[in-house]
Amino acid sequence: MHLHGDTLERYVDRDLPADQLATLDEHVSNCIFCAGAFAGEGAASDRWERRGWLGRLVRVDPEPIVAHDDREQLEERAA
Repeated sequence: MHLHGDTLERYVDRDLPADQLATLDEHVSNCIFCAGAFAGEGAASDRWERRGWLGRLVRVDPEPIVAHDDREQLEERAA
């Protein structure tokens, strides 16, 4: 069950069902062949990092960016 072709591209894009992504996440974290293929696809380094004694790949979810509506704040100050 190694990643290649369309499956690899869809995995990089996170365009697979959640259960399949979870299974592949676990596989990639333990398979040097797939970890190398995944790294070769140019995955964003801010979404994955190596952790633990064996340096397994782990998905890191970015913190959500909170946008503030500056216009509302300016209107409140002007009032």
